[in-house]
Amino acid sequence: MTAGLVESRTQIARLGQEWDVPEEDVLLIALNKAGVRSRIPKPRMRVRLRLTSRPEEEIFLILSLGRIDSPFQLEEHEITLYGERVATVEELEDDDAVLGYFRNGRKVLTLNSNARSQCIGCAFCPNTMEAASDPKLAVLDDLDAYLSALVSDFELEDLSGVETVTICTGCFHHEQLALDHLRMVRASMTNHNSQGKIHFLSSVLTSDEGLDAAADIGPFHLTTTIECFGRRGEILKQSKAKLRPIDVIPILRKAKDRGILADYTYIVGLDSQQLAEEYLSQYAPLTTTFPRFQIFQPHSAFMDVYVAPGAGQLEYYLSMRKMIERLFIDTALRPQSWENYRPLWYFSFADEPLHSVRL
Repeated sequence: MTAGLVESRTQIARLGQEWDVPEEDVLLIALNKAGVRSRIPKPRMRVRLRLTSRPEEEIFLILSLGRIDSPFQLEEHEITLYGERVATVEELEDDDAVLGYFRNGRKVLTLNSNARSQCIGCAFCPNTMEAASDPKLAVLDDLDAYLSALVSDFELEDLSGVETVTICTGCFHHEQLALDHLRMVRASMTNHNSQGKIHFLSSVLTSDEGLDAAADIGPFHLTTTIECFGRRGEILKQSKAKLRPIDVIPILRKAKDRGILADYTYIVGLDSQQLAEEYLSQYAPLTTTFPRFQIFQPHSAFMDVYVAPGAGQLEYYLSMRKMIERLFIDTALRPQSWENYRPLWYFSFADEPLHSVRL
């Protein structure tokens, strides 16, 4: 499905001009979608790179590595497009479920604190984790010990500088299980002098009572993992599929009423633009942080079957980008580069420059 996506380097420049988008943004959207040809025997990896045209900026991506039909080639420490170097690779890292990692200058701590191997998974998700890299912190002592190790490893006094702890494990099957875990995380944050907000990515936190409990936990940010609007029973695990797209509207409204920051995750490339706009336009007035729009990255021919008609062309992603910009242009909400490894935006949003591409 990546064949025909990029015909030449000239096409990238032409599309940038036609759509009034920085050429680098078009290039990175194409790289996200197409992945790379590589001899590395891994399905995907985290990549830190610098574009040839903007070497002053560090950019972090997650890329599919085994795409034999991709026009991009990963060779040694560079990425080429039809033989022309477009980026220098500074670091490659396995994209496994590490227990935790910092983002945004250690202001944000992401925790995978509940084993992902318990999750039956969605069709678009590439994660098949081994127990050794897929820990579960089931009790407060485990989490406290891990946070103490973080403090020691990074030579910190405590975690008072952590403004957000993000829980993105995605395998809580019931609301109460999620709430119990979130209370444990809050207790451990308090033990380590962090008064920051908890950011929870989930499809199970939906009820009035659950949202009340989340608000009581302390500063809270809920990202509802809606992912797609069509073929939900086919693409998503049951706990996500039973959440209907229309159900997100009252969740966003109720979260806003309780002082909870609220947005959603959406995978760009699984739906037609018409279907996407139908729901995204209803969500936009109720959204209080910029949503997590991620480019769909097939990692195998099997996953290619889920690509929406038309989403094998760059114009689809540029058109989706423009549509989303129209929904948010009159708000103060903008994408933050450190939040997303597979975004539609890098150096501009609408006509506005984006800064701090570095993580």
